[in-house]
Amino acid sequence: MTLLDSLPDAIARWPRTRATEAAVAFVTEHSPAYLLHHCLRSYFYARSIAATRKLLAGTDFDDETLFLATVLHDIGLTDEGNGPNRFEVDGAYRAARFVREQGLSDSAADLVWDAVALHTSSQIAAHKQPVVALTHLGVGADVFGFGAEEVDRAVLDAARSAFPWLDLRERILEAVVHQVDDQPSKWAPMSFIDATYRMLRPDNPFPGLDELRAAPVSPSD
Repeated sequence: MTLLDSLPDAIARWPRTRATEAAVAFVTEHSPAYLLHHCLRSYFYARSIAATRKLLAGTDFDDETLFLATVLHDIGLTDEGNGPNRFEVDGAYRAARFVREQGLSDSAADLVWDAVALHTSSQIAAHKQPVVALTHLGVGADVFGFGAEEVDRAVLDAARSAFPWLDLRERILEAVVHQVDDQPSKWAPMSFIDATYRMLRPDNPFPGLDELRAAPVSPSD
């Protein structure tokens, strides 16, 4: 029995395959509830945005791949996906490896890599392939409400009912900051990570744009 076994009608349909069921079990095992719920809501929001934009599963995008990308997109914030890189990149590597472990094609794994790595990259991901763009849009609609007007109201209500919010916004920002505290190599200048860290750690040691502008053009300068 999983959170997806009995859902409200508005979000009752999802691509039930061996790989997607394995992904739900994998993320459930490694993620705190607030993160798991966010990843699941993000899929249903992404699907609703696809419908609003008249994008068809099976024609314009592969629904199984979209499910895997959205459900796995924050695995880099867990111990299972944590590594030396910014969390989106660590997550992309772990998600792509998971996809290959399920026997899916290299092209599917590469698409999931792009979707996970770019899910916080506004004005970049939206111009990529539909799976990458929809992952970004579904995630943004859930965390910050970006583009939530494209999500059907019944889907919003049903997803929030099935997968409660659980202080997502505050907790996900804290998770990003704690990773950088533990491993400064995960900081990325002028990024979502950077903005989050500067907000919660205003006395952080990382250079800002003024320092970057004043830096030597080359090491010998």
